[in-house]
Amino acid sequence: MIQRAGGSNSGNQNGGAKDDQVVDFTAVREKRLDDKRKNTERIFFRDLLSVYSVTGHSKMLPVELIDVSEDGCAFQIPYDPNNLWPNQDDGVPIRLYFSREMYMEIFVRIQNSRHSIEGNHRFLRFGCSVDKGTQSYPAYQQFVKFLKLYSEQAHKDTGDMTLFYL
Repeated sequence: MIQRAGGSNSGNQNGGAKDDQVVDFTAVREKRLDDKRKNTERIFFRDLLSVYSVTGHSKMLPVELIDVSEDGCAFQIPYDPNNLWPNQDDGVPIRLYFSREMYMEIFVRIQNSRHSIEGNHRFLRFGCSVDKGTQSYPAYQQFVKFLKLYSEQAHKDTGDMTLFYL
């Protein structure tokens, strides 16, 4: 007769609950890819792309792009209680500058806003839907697709060189 340690719970110390956990590698991989995408996008937005909006007074205001998708985007601006731009009723033009002189303009409608604090600075964050009826929307859509593919293939340069021999 074979006896198991731990009595009648078949080796479990948890009163019948299983100690074994199933790990969903697909979900873990998707989470890692999503985190990598967000980090890559933030680097791209911060280092390679300049983003501005034109206020109702024809003044250029820098905005920090946080996230993009084919349906919308998120951006933030420093909190200024004296400047309540933009308000939620406004359609907001967003200019994505790929060089000093060349930009692509999209129009967004603010869906939500919230306050945030980063590094001892206050910001207002806006979640927006992108106007799909503009001529620039197909280019914006391809830009979002490019960012997704780029983030999946991007590698951080650590300074190490690898030599391949044929």
